[in-house]
Amino acid sequence: MAQTKDTQQDPTGSKKGRWRKWVLVGSLGLNLMVAGLVAGVMLRAGPDGRPSRLDLTVGPLTRAMAEEDRAALRAQLRAQGAFDHRERVAMRADMGVMLDLVRAETFDAEAFRDVILRQRTRLANGQDRVLAVVASQIANMSREDRAAFADRLEDQLRRDSPPPPRD
Repeated sequence: MAQTKDTQQDPTGSKKGRWRKWVLVGSLGLNLMVAGLVAGVMLRAGPDGRPSRLDLTVGPLTRAMAEEDRAALRAQLRAQGAFDHRERVAMRADMGVMLDLVRAETFDAEAFRDVILRQRTRLANGQDRVLAVVASQIANMSREDRAAFADRLEDQLRRDSPPPPRD
């Protein structure tokens, strides 16, 4: 088989252009990250330029709870270790690692992905804890309390919705 220019090897044994491939992959990754951030900011902005308040987390649920239910939620989450200081320290440390990776002379896409996946796992675990406690609290409400909660939640969602487009 004849070697083409792309498959020729240099004296050290590594293929020519391999580093270029990694630079391109890293560059593409950074470009996609920046494009995602820009798109996220643009999608979050409402028609008047202010950020939209569409909240797909448990925020509307907890804001719709009666104050005593929110206090009980916080107490239960604290008892379960949901506000563990070590987790916040680890999140902060990983953000530092991520910044170092982005600023590095050569971008390590795999290490960057690993950090992002660790952060996503931590956030998902935290949200799962909150959702379990919220669901448990709602399950323990009386029918009347659930109806009042549903009314407050509906008000909260209406308040969080972006205004209708102007004609």
